[in-house]
Amino acid sequence: MNKKNFTSISLQEEMQRSYLEYAMSVIVGRALPDARDGLKPVQRRILFAMYELGLTPERPFRKCARVVGDVLGKYHPHGDQAVYDALVRLVQNFSTKYPTLDGHGNFGSVDNDPPAAMRYTETRLAPIAYKGFLEEIGSETVTFSNNFDGSQKEPDVLPAQLPFLLLNGSSGIAVGMATNIPPHNLGEIVDGLIALVKNKDISNKRLSNIIKGPDFPTGGELIQSETIEELYAKGKGSITIRGVINTEEIILGKGKHKKNALIITELPYQISKAGWIEKLAELVNTGKINGISDIRDESDRDGMRIVIELKKDSNAELIISNLYKKTTLQTNFGAIFLALIKGKPIQLNLKEYLNFFLEFREETIRKRTNYFLKNTLEKLEILEGLSKATKDIKRVIEIIENSENSGEAKSKLIIKFFLSEKQANSVLDMPLKKLTNLERNQINDDIKDLQEKKNYLQKLLNERKLLLELLIDEFLLLKKKYNVKRKTRILKNIDQNEELETINNQILEEFINKKTKLHIDNRLYLRRMILNSYKKSFENSNKIIDNKNIQKFICNIDKNLKLIGITHTGKVFHIDWESNINNDYKLDNKSLGNIEPNEIINFHSIKKGVNNYLCILNSDGRFKKVLFDKDMIKSNRSFAITKLKKNIKTIDSFISNEEENLIILTSIGRIFKYNLSDKFLTPTTKQSQGLMLVKLLPTEKIVSCCPHRNEENIYLISKNGKIFCINTNEIYYANEYSLGYLNEKTQLKNDCFLKVLPSNHYLDIETNKNKSARLNFNKLNFKSNKTNSLIDFLKLETGEHLENCFLLKNLLD
Repeated sequence: MNKKNFTSISLQEEMQRSYLEYAMSVIVGRALPDARDGLKPVQRRILFAMYELGLTPERPFRKCARVVGDVLGKYHPHGDQAVYDALVRLVQNFSTKYPTLDGHGNFGSVDNDPPAAMRYTETRLAPIAYKGFLEEIGSETVTFSNNFDGSQKEPDVLPAQLPFLLLNGSSGIAVGMATNIPPHNLGEIVDGLIALVKNKDISNKRLSNIIKGPDFPTGGELIQSETIEELYAKGKGSITIRGVINTEEIILGKGKHKKNALIITELPYQISKAGWIEKLAELVNTGKINGISDIRDESDRDGMRIVIELKKDSNAELIISNLYKKTTLQTNFGAIFLALIKGKPIQLNLKEYLNFFLEFREETIRKRTNYFLKNTLEKLEILEGLSKATKDIKRVIEIIENSENSGEAKSKLIIKFFLSEKQANSVLDMPLKKLTNLERNQINDDIKDLQEKKNYLQKLLNERKLLLELLIDEFLLLKKKYNVKRKTRILKNIDQNEELETINNQILEEFINKKTKLHIDNRLYLRRMILNSYKKSFENSNKIIDNKNIQKFICNIDKNLKLIGITHTGKVFHIDWESNINNDYKLDNKSLGNIEPNEIINFHSIKKGVNNYLCILNSDGRFKKVLFDKDMIKSNRSFAITKLKKNIKTIDSFISNEEENLIILTSIGRIFKYNLSDKFLTPTTKQSQGLMLVKLLPTEKIVSCCPHRNEENIYLISKNGKIFCINTNEIYYANEYSLGYLNEKTQLKNDCFLKVLPSNHYLDIETNKNKSARLNFNKLNFKSNKTNSLIDFLKLETGEHLENCFLLKNLLD
């Protein structure tokens, strides 16, 4: 090989050049629309090919395969499926606000069903496409270029009479850039154009008052906010759109009760109905949205109708709020007004684009006017020649008779009557009927009309004001003919966070007024309990109850309530009770922040705005008191509240917000009493290990702790069902007697203690053989010396013992 035939090039430079060429090819020739007609090349080629095929609105439909074949063969040498997909989208009335093609057959659905094959479907130009895109294409309004092989001419742009880039919108992903323009209402856009013609200095705010926002073909609701003004002012932004949802009472059948239901009649733009229903069903099945009993699709040819049946006593407003929050029934549309201007991708705001389109439209009208003027002058020239000939027809006939041939006759006519070559030809071609009086008068009338038309067209070109008046009149005619009522409703003064907060506050107020309680049972279901049910459950205490009614925690519902849980590992986690207050809610490791339910030892309610001290007791006898500050209250994530050594666990915890004493109980019955005030037990940080309050004996374990006030009784519960009542005045403070308090009457044989309980509380207990009971110790009959009392009504069997004890506050009013 001869090295002279090769040229050395830089790899870096070649890669840059090649990639740039590819990028520009995608940007200009495929992905981005032209700002003038709002079309991508494939869309423009489809419309022009159909125009050439004569598929006008009044003509019969033609197979889509024929159209795709013409587009591929003449203008667009790419895949046939790509062309057909673009054609389908131009037909779909749920994808395109003003469809430019009419179709016969299956062109897909809002359920994201695919269209039928191109051999089965038929199409033709829609009236708005023929009028708005192609009516003026034969009037020398646009330039034409060679197609890919030079065998055909195709338009560089269509002479659009309306800004279809805004009317139908556009979306496309190019290299390093993308466009996503929402569709708009024709009437509003025309009003905006007219306002801009009359006042070129109109403000963006005034313009956005005329063009209120996007108008999607699928309807829905648009939340009006500053983001719409920002989108129109900058050409980039995000807007919030919603589906339309209504409440309705439905009758399922004769003799059946009415049911409350939510009816969805419109979904946000480009959301698949079938996909949305499937996603909602998944959320309901996984418990992320509660209160829904059934979902079905009753849509038909009259429109969309998705029926969501609600469970009894479900709050419809809260479920609607969850549908907006957790599904795409409410979504954000990220818009960017990027289009090609003179072959370059440029981001425009609303006013800049409308001004650009007005310039293009004005230029198109001028080109059209020049074309009409040229034709008028040609016709006028010919008619003036015929008029001269008919006035002296005998002399014309004589010249023609005396001429050897037509060339000589034409030369003599030009000389004798001062005619142009075109006029002489027209005289020679003139039929005899033109010699009648009626025809001669008609020629004179036509000359007069053409003179007036010429003067008007020249005036139109010379006076811009007159041209702009014509432009406005044409806009108004198009508006009258093709405008449709806005489908997307504008929601004003909607604050989504405030809306959700208002709903939650209304629900909370209702529950608070009814004195509703919130509780968690032994199966970790978060439930509501109305006051009457609570009274029945707790007024008749000291009885055997069903295992399903065992409760681990109970509290009053309050606006300032924060619900937390504590684990064996010393972690604190948040429970989102506000979002699920309207329905029963199963707490699992997902809802608990990936914490396993079997790790939980306690649940606590914390009142915001009050100093809450979280008190923690560990298995090694260490105790700590931590102030639950604002950051902890705001946090919805789990965090460690104590630092534990290896093999050490958190045994018990409680919330203290007043002057109280601390009682600690060990398995052998030793009681340690401390003053909980900051003077004796100083609050510590989350990172500390705490104070060593109890030194354990061999085989002795920490079992429980509780707060109590002076001069109150406490109750000790053993594993074998024994209860001891002790007056706290008998118990001395452990900081003076480090071995703690031990009463000989509380000594156990073949038994150990499980729980210490302050007075005015309840206890739900479970045995290892699935027996359960609810106790109110204030109603138990203890002996006068307050030693112990067996739980006779449980009738513990051989080998049966207490397994779980859950302390419940007395919330009876």
